[in-house]
Amino acid sequence: MFEEQPEVKEVTENDRFEIVLKNVRVDSVTEAAILSQKRVFERTPQLNLLSITGCNLQNLSSSIKLCSRLISLVLPQNELKQIPDVLDCFPRLRFIDLSHNSLDALPSTLQSCEHIESLILNNNSLTEKSFPNLSNLLNLHVFDAANNNLSKLPESLMSPKLSKLHTVIVSHNVIEEVPNSLSNLKQLRDFKIDDNKLKNVPTVIDLLPKLKLLDISKNSFSDSRFQKLANDKRAKLNAIVSLAKKVGKSVENETENEGSIENTVEDVSKKNSSLVVRTGIENLTVRRHISVSEIRPYLVCCVFNNIDLNGDSFKKFIALQTKLHASPLCENRTLSAIGTHRLESFHLPLCYMALPKEDIHIRALNKKSSVSASDLLDSLLRDAELARKRSKRSTIDPLHKYLHLVKDESALACLVDSQQIVVSLPPITNSDSTKLTVETKSVWVEVSSKQSLEACKKTMDELVVSSCSIFPSLSIDQVRVVDNDALVSVYPDKNDLPGISLNRVPQ
Repeated sequence: MFEEQPEVKEVTENDRFEIVLKNVRVDSVTEAAILSQKRVFERTPQLNLLSITGCNLQNLSSSIKLCSRLISLVLPQNELKQIPDVLDCFPRLRFIDLSHNSLDALPSTLQSCEHIESLILNNNSLTEKSFPNLSNLLNLHVFDAANNNLSKLPESLMSPKLSKLHTVIVSHNVIEEVPNSLSNLKQLRDFKIDDNKLKNVPTVIDLLPKLKLLDISKNSFSDSRFQKLANDKRAKLNAIVSLAKKVGKSVENETENEGSIENTVEDVSKKNSSLVVRTGIENLTVRRHISVSEIRPYLVCCVFNNIDLNGDSFKKFIALQTKLHASPLCENRTLSAIGTHRLESFHLPLCYMALPKEDIHIRALNKKSSVSASDLLDSLLRDAELARKRSKRSTIDPLHKYLHLVKDESALACLVDSQQIVVSLPPITNSDSTKLTVETKSVWVEVSSKQSLEACKKTMDELVVSSCSIFPSLSIDQVRVVDNDALVSVYPDKNDLPGISLNRVPQ
């Protein structure tokens, strides 16, 4: 039993601060074993280090959350398949080592660990989808995910907010490309991406001013000269960068933009694109109530017309929204969130307000019945916890990954139509009754944010511009957001969609 280990007894009996076990077999499968862990953690709330190495540990009790002063969680060389989703209970946590286990997913509460400095995850079974949003790990210095199943780097790892990240190790994966957004990591010093599936190296490596160590050996570069240089242990960094400029895929000429709105707008403007914008349409107004000012105050809306969702356009439009939500513009809905609705499915004008969770009733997207927002959030949390216990992560509702954004709020923002029907519950879900169909011709689009109006407009700009390639005949209806008849926002206005000619048609 865990509590019977001499090292553990020493801690529980003498109020020590560190549990360190190494190369001793620890039973963690039986119910008695889990209870043994619980008893230890109940008696050691002062614990700041838990280190269990090479002990065949298969389960870690969620009672570890009682050790709220934990600074280091060190569990390498075990048989862990999951970690309790309680990392938000450790406000002082700075070091995590989960290497050499069998993890294929990480707890969503990892994104709350803003003081983490080192995240060691090598030799597991992680993919890029295994990671929650990492952009809030503002003190992250070292990220090691070598020997996993990554086909690309987690997008949130390249957030400009990770200004202290200096070491990224992703050796021995199946990564096919170095993303241009890596240039956001201005302090990156060591970058190891050897033994992957790279074919081209973009000149983004020249945009890393602090870079000192680059290992890109054992890849499959299409250029034989670069392949030879990359595998030459004597090669200097400046020689690799110089050759990459000549044969690599340059950032400036990359045809597939990776979320840069400036490049997207520039591409569209080069084609002399223009948009018809109808203004002054009656009822295309949202009244913002004062109750939302402390909850999620920023909102931008417009209407997409001449939409054709037949063929693969439907999938492309949904995929575009998913891509934007994962991009630095939205940062998994922490900066901004998009909602789209059939215009004819609700009654204008709308009201944007905040209500207690118990007073909001909505039939959430793909749900069978209407429930209160409080019950909806509770059921999603229960379902996710049950699925985790059964190790059936694929059954977890995708909405679960956004619950941390609102779970501690007593009131939530919502869009309500003129008949008091809840249309949207940002940033969690839309109403199922307003979801798009292949027959949809006009789409109400909303972008909300807790951070800034600018975040809303940048996201909406990108959505509009990218939608032009899906819907060649797209036109826009302008929507105003007002507060006691004072104008809060209007979209699009004369400063939106830079580089695109807006043909305004007053109604």
